[in-house]
Amino acid sequence: MNGGLYSYDPSIEYYTENAPVYRNNFSSTFTQHTTNNYLRHSYSPCTTHEDIHLQNKKQANTVNQRHVNLINLQQQQRQSYFDKHNIYNDISPSTAYYDRIHAQTRSNATIHSQPKPSASSLKIKQSKETLPLTINRQIEPNSIIVSTNNSFQPILKHQPSMHKPIADHTPSLVKPLSDNNDPPLDYPNYTMDTLIQRLVPSDIYKPKDSFIYPLLMCSRIHMRPSLLLNKLAHLTINSITNLTYDRGVRTMKNFLSILSQWTQTFPYDFRNTEMMSQFEELLRKINSYTSTLQNNTKHIDEKLRSKLKALAKYEEYIRQLDKKAAHCPTQTGLYTDIINECPTSISLAQQLAHIELDRLKPIGAEELIQYFIAKSASEEARAHPNRIHHNQTTSSNAKSLNIIHDIKLTTTFETYIQWSNRLTFFVTTEIVKHTQKRLRIQLINYFIDVAHECLRLHNFNSMFGIIGGLNMQPVKRLKKTWEKIPRDRFEELEQYINATKNFTHYRRALETAMDEAKRHEWKIDNIVIPFTSLILQDVYYIKTHSKDYTSEGGINLQKFYSMAKFILEEFMQCKQSNCSFKRDDAIINYIVTTPTFSEDALMLASFECEPAITSNEKEKLSLLQKSVNTSSSKF
Repeated sequence: MNGGLYSYDPSIEYYTENAPVYRNNFSSTFTQHTTNNYLRHSYSPCTTHEDIHLQNKKQANTVNQRHVNLINLQQQQRQSYFDKHNIYNDISPSTAYYDRIHAQTRSNATIHSQPKPSASSLKIKQSKETLPLTINRQIEPNSIIVSTNNSFQPILKHQPSMHKPIADHTPSLVKPLSDNNDPPLDYPNYTMDTLIQRLVPSDIYKPKDSFIYPLLMCSRIHMRPSLLLNKLAHLTINSITNLTYDRGVRTMKNFLSILSQWTQTFPYDFRNTEMMSQFEELLRKINSYTSTLQNNTKHIDEKLRSKLKALAKYEEYIRQLDKKAAHCPTQTGLYTDIINECPTSISLAQQLAHIELDRLKPIGAEELIQYFIAKSASEEARAHPNRIHHNQTTSSNAKSLNIIHDIKLTTTFETYIQWSNRLTFFVTTEIVKHTQKRLRIQLINYFIDVAHECLRLHNFNSMFGIIGGLNMQPVKRLKKTWEKIPRDRFEELEQYINATKNFTHYRRALETAMDEAKRHEWKIDNIVIPFTSLILQDVYYIKTHSKDYTSEGGINLQKFYSMAKFILEEFMQCKQSNCSFKRDDAIINYIVTTPTFSEDALMLASFECEPAITSNEKEKLSLLQKSVNTSSSKF
């Protein structure tokens, strides 16, 4: 990608390099925050550029100066997105945040809305898993122990011993496995133990990738990843206790192949302290068992740490960007607008593609599953707050606790949702901050052109964000402004956001774009950026309309495959998108850091553009003015 700052390897489908650094003509310094373990970003305007830049643009725009005080108040009340949700404080984010996200995906409302009660709560079924019992045996000399926080300690020996491997009593699984033995999806009595047993390699068997991927992704519905790793290591290690040394080495090599796929495909699982401790201890013990696999273990470890380091850099960039946007000088946004910064709609659409890909590529496939696990667990806890008392828990609650204990904060996915909502508010703010009707008309036509260009580029997420901004009430109510807007091009766009018939127009366009990209093998400028909220809604539909368990009480393996297939084909493949458009940091910086109005501020600005006419509007205006006066008196 020309000018891009991310490198993309189709074999791993993950963001791999440094995060972009947007130049915004501010000198930056970093000081350690006293209570949180991150660097606080501060800056001061560079007068040699910024002052002249603003002076040149003051005369070109007629922004309502009464907005300045309102925005200053809003800036005082603004709270960093990452601070607000404790993303970097090792604390689970507020469950209210998950409610707002969920409501937004179901209704296409904005994230700024107050949380609404969920129409239905997800029930976590009673767990059918129990922790393995401690294996009674004496630890012999030269034994290697994979230490864990659970109740068992797998033993790995240099020499074969008389200990028998753990038997699996499911008839369909006890026979020797081979690559040709795919698990039947309609088998009604799977348990997590039998599925994990199928994942255990031997010296002549390694499960297919087509089985490993859905199991690693979706098993977290029933079991936290750290427990899955613990059980898999335990069974694999015990399976070689009565094998020859050579067969044991071959088995461990196949095990490392599975572990490598896990760390490359779902590396964010290993951000969990318990998970990483197990991983490090496991590699040490394998190296002690045989020196022939040290290159393998070293390669796996280095690749994983490289991915986690890249994620940390991306999150650091987003954190600094979020703080910079929260403290961006108000006048910067009031004395200019997007047309002055980016005169052509084509150029803006291209820069939006860069922003989208910056945020799309770091997302892990498991985050979509993990997102609803977190919501399910929080709903379960709120619905039954008194069900857990000290050590007395039901098995269902024990399962909820096990899942919550291992939840990885889905920061990259939530950051992407946050960006989508910012774009919507950005569009609305750019329009209503102008008191002159001719400028509002110009901006609405401009954004309609940008949305059409995003559609042409197959950047559907930005297209939906722009249309959402044009359809927000503060813009939609400006009847005198819309009278001058040609409606045909806008109505053409609205067909794609029409929810009737399950977004038929959009889904057809997405399918055509995906087919074209696949046909050209995702070459440069074959971009497909799906509407993320609808992806989330589809995953939610599959999860809630397909039962976790069969009528016989077994794990529904078909659901694993269905969810994995959908996420891989409809979302993860799009991360192969690359573009050759020249990156313009000045434009990108304006889009991602310029202050946007809150919902109340947008309505007040809208009433400044065109006065309240109906009784409902007048009542709304009165309430907003009282709210602003009350808030101002507190400062």
